[in-house]
Amino acid sequence: MLRRTLMGCLTLAAAGLATIAGPAAHADLKAPYARAAAIIDADGSLNESKNVVKAWRASTGRYCVQLAHYIDARSSLIQLTPRHALRLPHIAYRHPSLTCEEDNTITINVYSTHTGRLADSGFDLLVS
Repeated sequence: MLRRTLMGCLTLAAAGLATIAGPAAHADLKAPYARAAAIIDADGSLNESKNVVKAWRASTGRYCVQLAHYIDARSSLIQLTPRHALRLPHIAYRHPSLTCEEDNTITINVYSTHTGRLADSGFDLLVS
């Protein structure tokens, strides 16, 4: 009886910690260490951003994100997080690329993990 009660308390405590911690994978737009961050919707539009000039969907599963002129896309550490299950975003090119011809852009391809083909999906971008 005591063991079951103790296990129940530990389970509740662990659930409380998970709730307090929350998802750490999403872009923190107010983080002091982030030089740029953005939440990109599946249609390529900017939901929220910090030091991102613009974003657009170039074609199915291909996205372009243009950073502010004082942040060098080629030498930045970039973290991508999918916003939908079964989607995997990755950096295809840093400036220059044939897909995104504007200055200081990052080309991001998003693949469906089910089919292995390009697929539209939103994602979070963090540049540090």
